[in-house]
Amino acid sequence: MSTCPFGTRKTRRWIPWLSISVPSVGWLIFGLYPSLATVYYSLTEYSGVPGTPMNFCGLCNYRDLFTSNYSQVSDAVVATLKYTAGVTVLQIGVGLGLALLLQRRRFGYGLYRALIFMPQIFSVTIVGVLFSLLLDPSSGPVEGILHALTGGNSAFLGDASISIWLIVAVNVWMFSGYTMLVYIAGLRRIPPELYEAASLDGCGPIRRFFKITWPMLAPATTVNVFLTAIGSLGEYALILVMTQGQYKTQTIGMFMFNSAFGVNPDLGLGSMLAMVQFFFTAAIGGVLLWRLRRREVSL
Repeated sequence: MSTCPFGTRKTRRWIPWLSISVPSVGWLIFGLYPSLATVYYSLTEYSGVPGTPMNFCGLCNYRDLFTSNYSQVSDAVVATLKYTAGVTVLQIGVGLGLALLLQRRRFGYGLYRALIFMPQIFSVTIVGVLFSLLLDPSSGPVEGILHALTGGNSAFLGDASISIWLIVAVNVWMFSGYTMLVYIAGLRRIPPELYEAASLDGCGPIRRFFKITWPMLAPATTVNVFLTAIGSLGEYALILVMTQGQYKTQTIGMFMFNSAFGVNPDLGLGSMLAMVQFFFTAAIGGVLLWRLRRREVSL
């Protein structure tokens, strides 16, 4: 009679429960508890500084959202939408273009894809500091090139009219490699017979793209648009490093961070903004996913 190395049958029944116990405890401590604490803090007047009183005020922070904090919140919503729209459109366009260029196995194609994907493995802090130095209006190399070519000057990240778009460009540079890889995987799932049949029918490259490639890439587009949009709606780290939310770059995430951990911390206000960001992101993400799924079915 053979014996099981993991003990008796009764003992083996506990193995799955023991396997999930550690991650479950971790989720309860580092996931559920902070989430419930955020909900509670959003109903209080609490600075977050140890030793200060925590006064329960109900919906006072939510009321202030539409009164004393309305202008700041509305500006943050506008900045968030501009940032999300810019990143999503540009990243999808750049990622798709790179995928079309590098989908075929040519000499050096693996190296090119690795180089394009490499910025994503860098720390956001490193990327933010690097581009802040490059775009420094007094000593940055980009300022020198601009002055040499046009004779003009720019404040770059200090210019409220272009600062948000410069951060968008940095984000696109950093994460387009991931979008490219998702599209390459989608392109490889398209049967080559479709292109052969279209060529025999006299379809040119542009028509083949819009009639075959783009419709067949609908699942990949759903993944890319959804992940890019959700990530952009919650962005604050890159903005924190590059502008600290100044010059009209204060998104909802940045406003939340500044409120909770800024010079005059207000953890109650920051927690309320975290709840607003959660519902704002969930609403936009839900609509996007519903619309993209419908598009997949209709194509």
